[in-house]
Amino acid sequence: MTPNEIVPASGLLPAQRILVIRYRFIGDTILTAPFLRNLRRAYPQATIDVLVGPSSGEVLAGCPYVNEFIPFDTTRFHKYDSGHGQPRNLIAYAVELRRRSYDLVLVLKRSWSSGLLAWLTAAKFRVGYNTEGRRLFLTHPVPWDKAKHEVESTLDVARAAGIPVTDNYLEAWVSKSEKAEIIKLVPELASPHKRVLVHAAAAHPDKMYPLQRWAEVLRQLKQDYGILPFFTGSPPDRLLYEQLQQISGVTGVNLCGQLTLRQSLALYEHMQLSVCVDSGPAHMSAAVGTPTIAIFGPTDPGRWRPWGANHVAVFDPTSINHKCSMHTECKISRCLGKLSSELIISECAAALDRL
Repeated sequence: MTPNEIVPASGLLPAQRILVIRYRFIGDTILTAPFLRNLRRAYPQATIDVLVGPSSGEVLAGCPYVNEFIPFDTTRFHKYDSGHGQPRNLIAYAVELRRRSYDLVLVLKRSWSSGLLAWLTAAKFRVGYNTEGRRLFLTHPVPWDKAKHEVESTLDVARAAGIPVTDNYLEAWVSKSEKAEIIKLVPELASPHKRVLVHAAAAHPDKMYPLQRWAEVLRQLKQDYGILPFFTGSPPDRLLYEQLQQISGVTGVNLCGQLTLRQSLALYEHMQLSVCVDSGPAHMSAAVGTPTIAIFGPTDPGRWRPWGANHVAVFDPTSINHKCSMHTECKISRCLGKLSSELIISECAAALDRL
């Protein structure tokens, strides 16, 4: 047996009440969809609850594979995933989850605290990654292969629990009312121009592509394809896109601070192309089936590229440094600073030509 070999349970673990731990971040959360689908198929009658971030969990609203989403709100460090009530500590959540008497806990996070939380539930079976010294918390530790995409990595946890994995496609669930609502909220969706989502904002500055290069991309796509760019994000992101429009001379639809996460998801369905930095909107766009081009710098596109056949990760192979993964400060933005706008424009043109 090799160190990275998955050792599945001898059969499907017996469980009537199941908890999935997957809090934090929009991208991580939406990439859980294939895992949840295979889990439900294996346990059609079980109660399946998912521990999610207070805001990011909304991206899975309408998922037919889950009985209840439990918001997990212990910190306020991330601008895209902040709750509104009083944050609670880990012990308070442990007490609540223990009362629910779960038989099986599947931990899709790799932190020490998530392993501890799984152990504190007192579930008979606890399956998760064998990282950060968490083996003592788990009944079925799973090797983590950094070379795998995050979708396939989560499915390794399923396999270790004896769950048959029969597919791995991404999906999202936008309701009819959400579809109707976004058309009313954004009349520009009726524009005859090619609708392109442009997402340049990121919670971590090292993921942001230089604004001057973004301006080059917008100018060329406007000239060649007559695009109408759409911008979404949090209220503080609004200024960024005002600056981008001023620098590029390309006017778009700036919706920062005006849409909920669910409304943004509905908007992305109407886009004909999405061009994003490595971020939650890139994964949201891919989930609703919009061709997506994601720009990568310090993070590994092999692990975090938009999932699916119609999506592309763009990066500079001569300078990208996956070893840093933002664990060290990048003062000169080596990865993104050398990525030419021509490469991004070329990928965008190829996608737009296929429409």
